[in-house]
Amino acid sequence: MSFPLYSNIRHTGDFSLNYKDLSVKTGPKGTTTHFRVQCPDVLTLIAYRNFIVQFGAQVDANGFDSGETRELTVELPGLLSTLVGTVSELFFDSWELMTNEGSQTIFRNPRIVSSIGGAQPVLNYNNRCVLSYLARNGGTPAQAIGAMNGMIGLGVTAPTIDNGGTLDGKFQAPAAGTAANQLLLNILKGQTEYEAPQYVLRHTSYCSPGISYNSGVNGAQMLYSPGKLLTEISSGWTYNCPYRYTSKIANIPQQYAASDEASFFLWGWLKKITREPQLANFMIEISTEYSLDLWPTTSYAIY
Repeated sequence: MSFPLYSNIRHTGDFSLNYKDLSVKTGPKGTTTHFRVQCPDVLTLIAYRNFIVQFGAQVDANGFDSGETRELTVELPGLLSTLVGTVSELFFDSWELMTNEGSQTIFRNPRIVSSIGGAQPVLNYNNRCVLSYLARNGGTPAQAIGAMNGMIGLGVTAPTIDNGGTLDGKFQAPAAGTAANQLLLNILKGQTEYEAPQYVLRHTSYCSPGISYNSGVNGAQMLYSPGKLLTEISSGWTYNCPYRYTSKIANIPQQYAASDEASFFLWGWLKKITREPQLANFMIEISTEYSLDLWPTTSYAIY
């Protein structure tokens, strides 16, 4: 937007717009320009007010009742065009490391289905298939075993003695007294989920409506490995992600899927679609979240 230079000389008593007290304020929510406009002609002031609000300005008017002081006090998001090249609009980035509370099916619990630290998983392939069928469809353990055996060769791989099946390659019930058998009892009681909060990293930027800062869409709805995320958030911003957060992100323990499914999952961060609400002063708030979980690569591409 183009306005008369602030240094133009104005003479009291004519109907020209007289610009005064120009200031540029920069803070956590971006850069705004502030100035006053005086004119003895109220209609001229009203016309200017109607013009400037098209650019997101907030305007306080005095003297529209033909009072002694006839002026506008203007707050404009960003900079006047006459300042571009002299003063730069500054941007601010805020970072928050939070959690989303939630629950997941017990069959996504890495303590149960994966060999973390070399330990034998609570649920081997046989137990995982039988118990997941029971959790989804109800009934009795015998019915779940019969149903799974009926699906062998119809898209379901037969178990082996090494992964919990019988000598003749059939599904069977978890052995009595084992943790897997306790999970069976839990499922019969309706306990099929566990608390599974997610780490969430939120990045928020602020800029005026005519600026393209942080407007890229690369990586949206895609998976980032922890290393890839650290690369994206550690450079290129006015305020890069603080060391406290990057250090913590780098040290969050990795989780694993069941060994026979591990190639279809990635422990990493899903980058969500950016939200861009407009604030009361017409500044734009750009907010992007990254959520950490064991994500299926059949549903999301890896960035």
